[in-house]
Amino acid sequence: MSAGRADRLARVKAVLDQKRQLAEWNQARCRREEAEREALSVELLQTLGDQSMMQGLFLEAKANAIRRNDAELAAARLATERATALAREAGATQKRVERAEGRARVEETSAKERASLLDILDDHLAAQAMRRL
Repeated sequence: MSAGRADRLARVKAVLDQKRQLAEWNQARCRREEAEREALSVELLQTLGDQSMMQGLFLEAKANAIRRNDAELAAARLATERATALAREAGATQKRVERAEGRARVEETSAKERASLLDILDDHLAAQAMRRL
C-alpha cells in the first residue's frame, strides 16, 4: 500500500510542479504588464512637460489617458500581488507533497526491509525447529 501511496504522491508532485510553473509564468506576465504601465505613465507625464502651441487642445485627452493608465497600473499591481501569492502558495504546496513523498518512500523501504527480515526470521525458526525434530 505504501508503494501505491508514494507513486500517487509522485504523480501529484508532477502536477503541482506544472501548476507552480504556470503560476510563475503568470507572475512574470503580470510583472511585465506592470512595468509597461509604469513606462507608459512616465511617457505620458513627460509629454505634459513639452511646450507647444497646441498643448492646450490635447490637455484634457492627456489627463484622461493618465487617469486611465493609473487605474490600469493599479489593477496590474494588484494582479502582480495575487500572482505572487499564488506562485508562493503553489511552491509551498509542492514542497509539502515532496516531503510527504519522501516519507512515503522511506516507509515503503522500511516495510520491505521489515518483511524481508521477518521472512529470514521465519526461515531461521523453521530451520531450528527442523533440527530439533
